[in-house]
Amino acid sequence: MNRRLLCLLALLPAIAFGQSLKNKAPPPPPAAPAVEDKTPRDPNKFAALSLLGDSVQLLSLSPARGDTVQSGEWASSPAGGLDNAVLQSLDAAVKAVGKNREIKLYTSSTRSLFGDPALLFVDGKLSLPGKLCEAVRQSGAAKLLLVTRSRQEPALAAALPGRILATLEGPGFVLDQRPSAQIGFDGAPGLPVLAPYVSIRVALVDLSDLKLKREQSLAVATRLPIAAEAANNPWAAITTEQRVKALEALIEAELPRVVAPLVAP
Repeated sequence: MNRRLLCLLALLPAIAFGQSLKNKAPPPPPAAPAVEDKTPRDPNKFAALSLLGDSVQLLSLSPARGDTVQSGEWASSPAGGLDNAVLQSLDAAVKAVGKNREIKLYTSSTRSLFGDPALLFVDGKLSLPGKLCEAVRQSGAAKLLLVTRSRQEPALAAALPGRILATLEGPGFVLDQRPSAQIGFDGAPGLPVLAPYVSIRVALVDLSDLKLKREQSLAVATRLPIAAEAANNPWAAITTEQRVKALEALIEAELPRVVAPLVAP
């Protein structure tokens, strides 16, 4: 009996070791070796990719809710219009630096494929889904200008009203119908605020190794004029075309300013 017990105790470590090997997860596959970049690259040639999409953020404040923001979305049209405005602004900014500068423009019809813009960079290196990254790299450009939505505080956009307890992300509008502290000459309260804004990030990527070199963020807004008769519903008082034009005008006026340092010689 004692001899059997001793044999059983001697086998227990081996059994436990066998179980641990069975339960142990297989080692991860080795990382793929880095592929040498053999594409000839022209330092005067840029690629540009805009991933804003057509979704427009809406932040609404009303007297009933006070400082509580009601968030929503609005789809701009025509599709791709905001990305086109970004790309045209990048084109102008790059070519303004010198006549020998070239730029090739890219966008995507489905921004949802790219997920959270903050996750496009892993350890400082760009990772794009599908074959878009390969297509951009084969353009022969030396650098990529990548424009995405950016989460930023409303206080960074000086034209926006105060006490907006929400985060800006991408193109959007603030409609503030809270009681205004400003009183007109006739004693009536001030008009609501309808303010388009853009909150975006511009990243400069080295296409030889896809590493992030530099980046700039932009958060800017402007206020649209509101007629007294439209005070009850300023959003409905402007057309789809006017809304898109207001956002495009902001992009065209402000984006070249933050791109210029990124593309300077």
